[in-house]
Amino acid sequence: MNNVTLKELIKKYPSEILFDEIVDFGSFDERLPIVDCIVANTIGVTERSIEFIPDNNPPSKDEILCWIWAFRPDLSIEILEITENENMKFALSYYLNDTMDKFWDYIS
Repeated sequence: MNNVTLKELIKKYPSEILFDEIVDFGSFDERLPIVDCIVANTIGVTERSIEFIPDNNPPSKDEILCWIWAFRPDLSIEILEITENENMKFALSYYLNDTMDKFWDYIS
């Protein structure tokens, strides 16, 4: 999964990702609530995986990009280049600068 490009993931995204497939799993718990602020309740968490459960059918661009960012934060720069969502831009910028706590200051 780590060798798949953003363009490929946008066209064909998985609906479930095992924990051991999540890039930078150590900071996943930090990304999840931020994704929930941008597109509420689009990620379900099970005992061994995360699931994409978008509100829209088909999923919105924001839902897809947030989902991809949740498990592939290594694509943050590429996602930042194409997202139009201001909250997502701030989240990605703070993630890239290792200052995620500033997102909460921004959002409140």
